[in-house]
Parts: sequence; C-alpha cells; structure tokens
Amino acid sequence: MLKLEKKHIKPVSLMLSRAFKDDLKDVFPDPEERRLKTPYANEFYLLLYYSDSMAFITSPQLEGIAVWMHSDRIRKRPFWRILTSGAIWPAIIIGIKALRKMQGFDQYIERKQAELAPVKHWYLAVLAVDPQHQGKGYASKLLNEMLSYIDEEGLPCYLETEGEKNIAMYQHFGFEAVDEFAVPGMKDKLVAMLRKPKTTNN
Repeated sequence: MLKLEKKHIKPVSLMLSRAFKDDLKDVFPDPEERRLKTPYANEFYLLLYYSDSMAFITSPQLEGIAVWMHSDRIRKRPFWRILTSGAIWPAIIIGIKALRKMQGFDQYIERKQAELAPVKHWYLAVLAVDPQHQGKGYASKLLNEMLSYIDEEGLPCYLETEGEKNIAMYQHFGFEAVDEFAVPGMKDKLVAMLRKPKTTNN
C-alpha cells in the first residue's frame, strides 16, 4: 500500500465516482447533474479529510483506496477548514444546496457513530475498488494491513455500509452488524458494523 498524496486526489475522485456511481443520488437527483458533480463531491471530501485521515492507495495505478480516521480526529469542520484544505473550489462547483444536504447527512451519521461506537476507535470512512479491478483481492489487501496495525493498538473499528455483498465481506474480516438506520433525506438504509480488536488471547 502507498499513502495517498494530494496529486492522487483528482484521479481517485474519478475512480470513486465509478465505484459509487449512484451513492449521491439523494444529493443530486438528476442523473446528468450527478454524473458531472459526483467527482467534485469526492474531491471535496478527500481534500477536507486529508490532514485528519490515514488514506492508502493500492498502487500508483489507483486500483483502490481506503480512508481511515481515528475517532479523536473526527470533529466539526468549520468554514475556514474548507478554505485552508483547498476544498473551496470543488465546493463552489457542487453548490450550496448540495453542500447543505451533505452536511446534514454527515452530522446525522456522526451522531450515530458517537452513539454506536462511544469508545476510542478507528473509522473506515471509505473503502473502494475501481469496478474494473474488483474481485482481484485489492479490498482484502487494503483491509488486512490496516487491521493488523489497529489490532496492535487494541482498538475496535467502525463503519457503515449497505448491500448484502458488502455486509458479508466485512463479516469475513470480523465486523458485526450493530444497527441499521436510514439517514433523514436518504432513501437507502445503512448498516453500522463494529469490529472488536483481535489479540493473541482471542
């Protein structure tokens, strides 16, 4: 794995748009607007979280990415953070209406996270593999290396996902479903999953 660098953010944003092409349908209901603006929404998030996350790519070919955040680093992001992170330009393209929706979704998800994972933990914010490279073991590679590091710290992991296939994959890595909820304004339900740390005594 390689650490995500800022030079990777734009191409990774395009890859994420292919991997999660309909994830922002509640933010951009119009399909053409969604196609055009989803890459900028991905770029906005990657820039905003860059300094507070541990983000890894599989290789310079950008087959996949994982973005992890320690619970101590998850905090409110005031407007000045948008300016200093460089996220202002994609924010302008996305538009204020979409940004407000995204902020509302984020705030609700963060409240659920605080409720379901109240102790120190690592949060898997993003795990994605380009559709043309799925099924080749890249997701496992991204997960295994970081999970080994987290287990050494003795901390749990938390994530949200949807879809039976994704749930089954995370269960394979020791995650257990702890809740299912719908974010107000979103049609699809999310499944919250928690993984206890693995130790030699387990």
